Amino acid sequence: MIPTLSFCITCKNRFHQISRTLKKNLDDNRLHQEWIEFVLIDFGSVDGLREWVIRNFRSDLETGFLRYFYTEQLPYWHASVAKNIAHRLAGHDILINLDCDNYTGYLGGQFVIRQFLKNRDIVLHQFSGVLSDGSFGRIGMLRKYFEITGGYNESFEPMSYQDVDLIERLKRLGLEYQLKPNARFCKAIANTKNEGILYTNSSIDYNAMQNNNAGISKENINAGHIVVRNRYCIDKDLQDYKSNKMV
Repeated sequence: MIPTLSFCITCKNRFHQISRTLKKNLDDNRLHQEWIEFVLIDFGSVDGLREWVIRNFRSDLETGFLRYFYTEQLPYWHASVAKNIAHRLAGHDILINLDCDNYTGYLGGQFVIRQFLKNRDIVLHQFSGVLSDGSFGRIGMLRKYFEITGGYNESFEPMSYQDVDLIERLKRLGLEYQLKPNARFCKAIANTKNEGILYTNSSIDYNAMQNNNAGISKENINAGHIVVRNRYCIDKDLQDYKSNKMV
């Protein structure tokens, strides 16, 4: 049986980037939309994203190829929380984090599915190998393993190291780490670190966040704690723009 795939996208006031990537990603995977969905969670963007999605992707919203949710319940950006919500709302077997500035590449979903047809017990990392080019967060695994580990660690500072931490915990769980830096499938729009922390409302800079989170991660993993107990959950005021209902 062919496993199905959810690309999980999070966004807060990044219309200038997702307006370049979303349509391209949908078009590049349209041939296989029977097995692929894109799940986009908009965390209270005020830059016109919601109106643009509803106006331009009505057909994809109706078919479920694109699933768009909007919430104002995360006033300040927190990467781990945002990614966990997107993954929780995804409906398919394979979960791939797709930052809103990332491109899947033509038939990129098919490429991912093929990796999991060879071996389902993997953590797939589509990192180009170029630090700070925006592709490091492209991580994929089966839903069951995401759920076993608890997902991204929400006790972290709002940004940095959450991807490394998840990969290391999945490896400790027994998954095979597969780095696939295929240039066709890991292109991204580069961002500065200052852009990354713009909406976190944090009093510390990116480097301090990285140091703090790395320390927490290494201490936990060295102690054998690979499961995180996350508590943050947006369980109200989450608008599903296919059904036009609250979920």
